[in-house]
Amino acid sequence: MEALNQLLDDMDTIRPIVIAAMPDDLELRSTTRRMIAALEEIRRSPGIPHDTYIWASKLFARLLDAEHGALLRPTHSGTIPAESRAMLELYIEKRKNLLLEAQQHIPATHTILDRSSNLIGTRARKNDSLQKRARHLETLIQEHLKQDADLRSELQHLIDAFSPSLDAISKVLEDAGEESPELKQAKLLLEQELPDDIAQAREMLQTARKGILKAGNKLTSASAKLHKTLQNNIVQLSNMSQQLEQAESEARNDPLTGLANRRRLAEFLKTMGQASFCFLVVDIDHFKKINDTYGHDIGDEILQEVGAILADCTRKTDLAARVGGEEFCIVFPDTDQVTSTRLAESLRQSIAMKPFRTSAGIIELTVSIGIAEHRPGVEHSITFKAADEALYCSKANGRNQVTCAHS
Repeated sequence: MEALNQLLDDMDTIRPIVIAAMPDDLELRSTTRRMIAALEEIRRSPGIPHDTYIWASKLFARLLDAEHGALLRPTHSGTIPAESRAMLELYIEKRKNLLLEAQQHIPATHTILDRSSNLIGTRARKNDSLQKRARHLETLIQEHLKQDADLRSELQHLIDAFSPSLDAISKVLEDAGEESPELKQAKLLLEQELPDDIAQAREMLQTARKGILKAGNKLTSASAKLHKTLQNNIVQLSNMSQQLEQAESEARNDPLTGLANRRRLAEFLKTMGQASFCFLVVDIDHFKKINDTYGHDIGDEILQEVGAILADCTRKTDLAARVGGEEFCIVFPDTDQVTSTRLAESLRQSIAMKPFRTSAGIIELTVSIGIAEHRPGVEHSITFKAADEALYCSKANGRNQVTCAHS
């Protein structure tokens, strides 16, 4: 505004001098009059203070995802390319339509989630967000499916373990000169396939159980002792099976983030043989400061959120792993360095723009990334060392950046 006022004052000073020097030039008079009118029209237009413009731009950038946010970067001339403008306008229009659609569907979605949760368990808390209600329903479904699967597994274990016992009971009764039609019926039932319907399976086993109990009443106290021993064996076998499954999972996955650990990473690389791939090393900047300031519990929350972002950004063919305290890695099979760098930059921007919500409040953080492209015939350890050195370069050059190792 000050610049416009100065221009108008200068025009008022210069115009009489120019016209006096060329009094017969009507076009000159018209031109200077248009210049003054244009300046006055610009001055009447509403202006945006520079600080307000910067503030609004930063807020707008945070509303965009990592891919579209990069389109806001101007060219050397200071303008946004037309193609980038068109993509941003299309993206914003889609976001607007999505929000309008969400406003219509969110109330109905709340109702559906609550009713579904109530059918198989308990509904979420009244003030929970839509995301929390969806996660609550997902947890209920997983528990429900696990209970059905566990029940079928336990029933099958019971049948498999008890079949030899029925043969032993039958032999004892035969040696004792006793006949037990109930036992024969029970054996026939247990030899059948379990129905898919849990209620039908339970009813069939209840019938077999009654027959076994009637036959068991004919046995001596020794058979009761045998029955007890067999039941204990069933429990032990079931516990061992669960422990083995849990141990197998823990041996290949990081318990905190759920990502692959070093063992699973080694197995994954072994299956690739001499295939080409790109190896990324990702390290959280100033993570020790976060632990020292907020405590290790908050640090664990940060690690879990970063792990979730890495899991979301990787494809089915890729592998994300936690290989150290705050150090992660990603393997991109059959991916060149250019594509891997683009994916790494997108990951870096996503983390830098994301407000990490923790028990101690919102914490902002960045990551440094090193990339090395693996060539067939080269030892994996050499590629990993190159990626580590590239990571150290990112750290040394100010952090929050992606560095590629030299080929």
